[in-house]
Amino acid sequence: MTSLFSLCTALALSACTGTADNPSAEETIKQSLNTMVNEPVLAASSNPNDYIAGHRDVYEAILQTGSEGLNFLLNQLGSSPDNGLKEWIMARASAELLGEDNPVQDWDSGKDWLRQYNMTTADQSD
Repeated sequence: MTSLFSLCTALALSACTGTADNPSAEETIKQSLNTMVNEPVLAASSNPNDYIAGHRDVYEAILQTGSEGLNFLLNQLGSSPDNGLKEWIMARASAELLGEDNPVQDWDSGKDWLRQYNMTTADQSD
């Protein structure tokens, strides 16, 4: 009976830690962006690609969030009052998540990418 209780306890504990091992897309993206934009070694660089290259594994975690992550990125990019490094990375990840469905090829900033994306998707829905 004691071993059955121990087994049930172990299963219950492993179920609880399962969510910690698999954070939501939102949590993954927030943590990843924070890691990338707050990198002191790269702070001197004005090239957003350096931040992605310097944290390729963290950036890949963003890409692994799939369509759920894309929806979160689009919402965050749209609601952000800023148009800096973080927004550029969000736009780049969104473009990569869209893959061949990305209608925007040339853009200068995160907000520029989003503006063009919204114009193209609005035209397609008409």
